Amino acid sequence: MENYRFHHDVRVRWSEVDGQRIVFNGNYLTYMDIAYAEYLRRELKLSDGMPDTVIAKTTLEFKQSAQFDDVLSVWLRTSRIGQTSMTVDFVITRFEQVLFNAQTVYVYVNSETKQPAAVPDSWRHTIEVYERGN
Repeated sequence: MENYRFHHDVRVRWSEVDGQRIVFNGNYLTYMDIAYAEYLRRELKLSDGMPDTVIAKTTLEFKQSAQFDDVLSVWLRTSRIGQTSMTVDFVITRFEQVLFNAQTVYVYVNSETKQPAAVPDSWRHTIEVYERGN
């Protein structure tokens, strides 16, 4: 995927499909969440798998259905970092066919107070350098 450096693959399990053997729409959010945690933990080394972010807004666009046993690639990139929030773009593909697009705004929160907090400079720097391809 052009302009996306990171992806995480998931295989559709039986429990994630409906009677027509297509993925129930709510499971796409789970796939996004799994990929986002891997992006922060494995790729950027910013988290132990429990990010200090919460979802403020998500926009979903369904193009094609995923089906039982499909291997899906969940692509993501951080497209914007604000004072307390980050916008992350997602694309889910099966082989090279785009099935789904989404955009999520995550708000960084203080882990103790659970209130919005400034995105740490270390996160900002690491994400910006990574997304530029350096």
